Amino acid sequence: MAVMKTIKGILFDCDGVLLDSEAIYLNALVQYLASINYPTTIEEVTFVLGKPMKRIVADLRTHFNIPQALSDQQLIDGQRAIFRAQFNAMQLQPMNGLVDFLNLCRQKGYRLAIVSSSDLSYIEDVVRRLKIQDYFDLLISGQMIEHGKPSPDIYLLAQQQMALPADSLLVIEDSPAGIQAGKAAGLTTIGYKGSIIDQDTSKADYQVSDYHELIKQFDSLIKQLH
Repeated sequence: MAVMKTIKGILFDCDGVLLDSEAIYLNALVQYLASINYPTTIEEVTFVLGKPMKRIVADLRTHFNIPQALSDQQLIDGQRAIFRAQFNAMQLQPMNGLVDFLNLCRQKGYRLAIVSSSDLSYIEDVVRRLKIQDYFDLLISGQMIEHGKPSPDIYLLAQQQMALPADSLLVIEDSPAGIQAGKAAGLTTIGYKGSIIDQDTSKADYQVSDYHELIKQFDSLIKQLH
């Protein structure tokens, strides 16, 4: 007899899932790389999305053949300075339909967490500025684990801290690295396509164009898991 799955918790990535911030970051990264004489385009650097900063720096160094004379910390600080200046000046908006979906989750009694490669202080700033902090039981940051996405470590930690079995958790991700991490942890993944930056979510168990579609399909999706 097949084991029945009962969904009890939903794990959200942050950038590109809660708010459309990945385009801001990629634009800042392109500006920074140009400033150190590595001109590029947003399309060329989308491979960094969903990864922790140390992995981003390593991948950028390999992709652009950046010498060690420019330290990892310099690469981190340089791109962060441009991103933060732009990000802090913006009026942040949640993804279209996100608050409606969070209210639906609250009505159904699901436990919610944010699981992001970003620093905890950044996640806390995002949820405060979006005014959604009260919806989440837990914030999990890439600072809390050794190996970031696409390693499953961050989702294994989330599962442990949520104290829920893997087959009772859904993951909402927009990047290949995040989807790979969720699936490697044994979790059911939903590929979210609502960001301006269109990433490959084909490896996810399900895909949705936005939160309005997810709300409409949610009950039937849950039934499919049973």
